[in-house]
This record gives sequence, C-alpha cells and structure tokens, in this order.
Amino acid sequence: MDVWNLFLYVVASLLALKSLASLMSHHKKVVVQQLAIEYTQELAPKGKKSKGQKSDQHSELSPADQNASAA
Repeated sequence: MDVWNLFLYVVASLLALKSLASLMSHHKKVVVQQLAIEYTQELAPKGKKSKGQKSDQHSELSPADQNASAA
C-alpha cells in the first residue's frame, strides 16, 4: 500500500509541475505580447493613433487575458 501511495504522490507532483510550467509559459507569452503592443503604440506618431487600433489589439486577447491586463 505504501508503494501505491508513493506512486500516486509522484504522479500528482509531476502533473502539478507540468501545469505550473504551462501556466508560466502562457503568462510570459501574454506579457511579451502586451509589451510589444505598448512599444508599437509608443513608436506610432501621436496624430495617427486612433481608438480603433487600440480596440482591435485588445479584441485579439481572450476575456481572461483582458482582465489580467486590467489588474
């Protein structure tokens, strides 16, 4: 029985680590994308920047990502 419990613990630990790694890589991707958007907005001339461009960029993000960026 002890071997079975150890096996289940190891499997659960590996699944938790895999989930954490996936979450962290997704977060990095979102942050890099947001920084790229902000950087391109800073480079754009202020006269040519429109509200339509900003809403298009945010529409590419999922609602969860938009909530994360608002926080």
